[in-house]
This record gives sequence, structure tokens and C-alpha cells, in this order.
Amino acid sequence: MIWIILFQVLELGCVDNCYVLMTKVSDFKFSEDELESMGRLRELVRSVDWETGLRAWREVFTFKQPINSKPDVIPVELGEPVLSSRIHKPQKGDNVVKKSKRQKMKERMEKKKEERKKFAQNKISSENNVADKDNITMVTGLEDIKNLDKTSDRLENSKEEEKVEKKKEDNVQEAETADDTKPDSNTEPMAKRPKLTEYSPDKPAFRVTCHRTGLNHSFDSMGAQSNFGAAVYNYFKWNVSMKEFDIEVMLYIDSDDVRVGLALTRQSLHRRHTIAFGPTTLRPTIAYNMLRLCKIQPGEIICDPMCGSGVIPIQGALYWPEGTYLAGEIVRKAVDRTVENVEYVNKLQAEKEKPDIKVQTIKWDATNLPLQDESVTVFITDLPFGVRLGSKKANSSLYPKVLYEMSRVTKLKSGRACFLTQDKKGINQAMQLVSKYWKRSTTVGINMGGLAACVYMMYRNSEVFDKSQPLVIPRFDERSPNKDSKKVSDIE
Repeated sequence: MIWIILFQVLELGCVDNCYVLMTKVSDFKFSEDELESMGRLRELVRSVDWETGLRAWREVFTFKQPINSKPDVIPVELGEPVLSSRIHKPQKGDNVVKKSKRQKMKERMEKKKEERKKFAQNKISSENNVADKDNITMVTGLEDIKNLDKTSDRLENSKEEEKVEKKKEDNVQEAETADDTKPDSNTEPMAKRPKLTEYSPDKPAFRVTCHRTGLNHSFDSMGAQSNFGAAVYNYFKWNVSMKEFDIEVMLYIDSDDVRVGLALTRQSLHRRHTIAFGPTTLRPTIAYNMLRLCKIQPGEIICDPMCGSGVIPIQGALYWPEGTYLAGEIVRKAVDRTVENVEYVNKLQAEKEKPDIKVQTIKWDATNLPLQDESVTVFITDLPFGVRLGSKKANSSLYPKVLYEMSRVTKLKSGRACFLTQDKKGINQAMQLVSKYWKRSTTVGINMGGLAACVYMMYRNSEVFDKSQPLVIPRFDERSPNKDSKKVSDIE
């Protein structure tokens, strides 16, 4: 029963990575002495429940030989602990002299002046050398011209003789080097660099990955994973490989809490349904959770008016197939990416003998949708943040126009809208302008690669859309422009 649940977890759209927990120590109490902490961490390998972990690992992955959860001979020693590279770096309390910006600028200017002087000197010396080599003479009469012709002929002949001699010398040197490079049967071949660990084809390859959080640790992540990995090797004698590994041992250190597990995913699952990525492609796991907030019902029409690579409608069609999904973009390349991703998912569905997903892709303008009034049940989209794409100033005009158009197209009472953006000021101003038609509900904060973004949930009220009242957008409050941002036309 537990293994059926395992496969159901791996099929969830909200999961990026999955691992099986083998051991958890709630209060490990790391010492201030790094060697002592690393020694205790090595000894933890003995108490890990390898049997449970490897049993779950076998359900997902395979290996040509059976993998034992215990070694044939349990080693007495698991190796001496080693210090991490962090011990050699300057600590916060060290008296490190820091240079001011003014001093650094002064040093740069002096360095540039010295480089210019050297360059000028080299130029003058090179010009002098050229003048000496040219042997310039003044010609005054016919005799001088004849003498000059004779000397020039002699110089040309001597140059040709020098070239012939040089070619002969080069040929001799090439022959000598060729003889040197030929393998001599009497001489022994050069010894190869010995491997630190022995390789056995009957044993799996493994690596240890450490994720560490918390303060006041006397070690770093590299030191923890190298010491723990050395102990695992001394315990099982598995092969060590950082890239081509069969088993990935996960070591999680959170302050004084330590967890050890085995990874059940080789790479992040957010890439499983996407093959064509754009400049700001949304993670499918975030799209899945946004769809969950919308509570999709059978027969509803779900629209992403700014679909990008089509991640949101694809996730919806996969996990809520009873709905009808529309995806649109103003950029042709984005529409092509969506179509490519839909075709890729349908190919995967055919391999699993499942029906194709149905996503209708259209090129349109989100501020002027080719849809009838009150025809869409759910609007869900990832709005441009104005950081990597667009700008905050553009959002101040774009956001109200998009929400105003959604107010026309969304069904009364049952309609919903879900937005993801990092431009909080822009979306709040837009929601205030269309507050006549919408009721604001849930707001969920998420961290997207260091950006503090939010998901906003809104519900359509019973107010009929009034086309006679045009949208009035107030003047944008000028903020610092983002130099790294791109226009929408730049990605076409």
C-alpha cells in the first residue's frame, strides 16, 4: 500500500523533488570543535535505516546487482574526520583591513597611468628598432644608385640562403622530436595517477548532497557532505561518482536538526512537462498550486490571457481535464512555444496510453480579447513583473487594462481571477480601479528566486459591466527605471 502512495506522490503536480527519510535526529548538538562535529556526523552512518531507504529506492530505480542494506563486514573505523575549506578562510572577527572606495579608485587610476607610460615607452623603442633595421641611405648620383642595387641584390641572396638553412634546421628538429615521441619498447610507460577509491562494477555509484541552514556552525556544507560521504564509502565500499551516480544520499542540516534520506528523483520534476522555455517561464509547481486555489469545476472555461509558454493551461488540462482551456499571447514566439509544449505533453500521454490534453492556443491582445461578454469562468495568469520583462511604468497602464477587459468577459457571481506578480503597487492600483466589479479575497506570498511575489485571488460580483464608462488610468508615479528589463517586442 505504501508503494502505491509513493507513485501517487511522484505524480503530483506540486512536487519538485522527493526523497525517503531514513533517519532524523532532532537535537544533534553540534560542537564548536569542527573535528568533533565531523567525527560524530561520520558515526551517524551506522544508525541510518538503510533498509527502509533502499527498499523505497528499488521501487523507483533499478540496478543490475542486488544492493545490500548492510555490508558483509561492518567496519570498525569509518575514517578520520577532516577539516572543511572554511577553516582556512578569514572569519568575521579577524582584523582584515578594508580599503575605502576612494582608495580603490586612486589605485586604479595610478595603475592605468603606469600602463599608459609603459605602452608609450614600448612604442618609442619599437620605432627606434625599425629605424635601425631599415638602413636608410641618401642617394645622390648614378654611382650610388648602382652600388645600392648591388648591395640590395646581395642582401636578397643572403636572405634566401638564410631561409634555406632555417628550413633544413627545422626539418632536423622535427625528425629529432618525432624520434623522441615514438614509444620505446625498452622504456616503461608513465604511471597513471592512482585513484583514491577502488571501482567495482557490481556495486552502485553514489554521492552525498548536503543542504545546510542555520547559524553558528563550525563547518560548511562541503565539509559536512565530504565527511559524511567518506563515512558512507568506508561503510559500504560503494563507488563514488559526482555526476554518473545511481544513489544520491541527501543530508539535511537545519540548526541542530539532522535528517538523512535517499533521493527518489534524479532531477527536478518541474521540467517533466515543459520542453520549450521562454525568458520568464513559470515553474509548473507554482502553476499547479494557483489552479488549486481556483478550485476548478467540471465544464468550466479557464483562460490564461498572457500564457507565455503555456505552463498554466497545460497543468490545468493534465490535472483538471474536465475543464476547457484557452491560452493566448501577443507574441508569436510565445504562441509557438505553447503549441510545442502541448505537443510534447501529448506525446508523453500517448506513451502512457492516456488521452491527449486539449488546450486552444490563440494569438491575441490581453487588453482586447476576441471573446464574448461573460463567457469565461476562471482567469488565471502570470503577469509581467516589470523586472526581467517590461517595466513598472508599463505595468501601471497594462494591469488596469487587463483587469478591465477581464471584468467584461468573466461570468457574473461564479467568475474568479487569479494573478501572480511581484509588482504589488501596480496590481493594487489596478484592483482599486476595477473594484466595482470584483471582490478581493486571498493573498499568498511566495519566494520566486529571491523575488517576493504574491498570488492574488479575486471573485466577480453581480455588477453588470458598463461599456459606457471608459477606464481612466491615473498618471504613473515615476520610480527608478530598471536598466536590465526588456520590452515585449524584444522577445519576438
